[in-house]
Amino acid sequence: MAKDYGVEYPERPLMSVISDLLGIPHFTTSRGSTVRSDFLRGVAGGLGIPHARADGLLKDDLLAAVVEAATHEPMDPTLYSPGGTVTDRALQRIIDGLIIHGSPGRTPSLTPPIEQEVPDGDAEEFDPLELKDERDRRLVEIATREGRDRFRSALMEAYSSACAITGYTAVEALQAAHIYPYRGPATNHVSNGLLLRADIHLLFDRGAIAVHETSMEVLIKPHLEVTQYASLAGEKLRRPHKLADRPSAAALRSHREWAGL
Repeated sequence: MAKDYGVEYPERPLMSVISDLLGIPHFTTSRGSTVRSDFLRGVAGGLGIPHARADGLLKDDLLAAVVEAATHEPMDPTLYSPGGTVTDRALQRIIDGLIIHGSPGRTPSLTPPIEQEVPDGDAEEFDPLELKDERDRRLVEIATREGRDRFRSALMEAYSSACAITGYTAVEALQAAHIYPYRGPATNHVSNGLLLRADIHLLFDRGAIAVHETSMEVLIKPHLEVTQYASLAGEKLRRPHKLADRPSAAALRSHREWAGL
């Protein structure tokens, strides 16, 4: 059956993930891809926001209430969009919050269940709750992987697809490096990342190289001074043109101090 133009269209993928994580019905969009208020009210209900409160909110206020309930943080004003639309960034923030904090009565399990042998004649009964936990775990894995893919894409754009230290431009060899170690979706922030060639990424993660937060010069451990990586010492970090995308000085300092450089 054809969709009624301007009324009903398929849901967006991130909407589907949220519905499944919360165990609420799936909602279609309107005008092609616009998230409807009834979806946000459904999400609000899944997050434990009283219906009386959700029903009395305008769309932007409803979005803010949902994001804050999911993330346990104040609404980021940059998540708002003109015209009352809901961006993928806002939907991803809701997913990130659900991954970190879970939802009332439904905390996603990030640890795969341990399979145990069951003696013959003593088989366990089928438990649909275990399947639901496994489904939640898979959804979390998908959302986490998508978040990391977006993190790399954002760094590729910020650093013009070139290694921040070597200038290397073979896309296949470039990786998204976290300055402060990955601790969930909140650390997938461009200013907490560097686009690095795979081998440089490995050295960075192991603390063999670091970047000084003030001079932006590359520092290396003594054992690298007799290797082909010796030439990296003193190199200036290639920083993005946009100030908002430049690496956090606090994160660089934290990494440098951890590395002992």
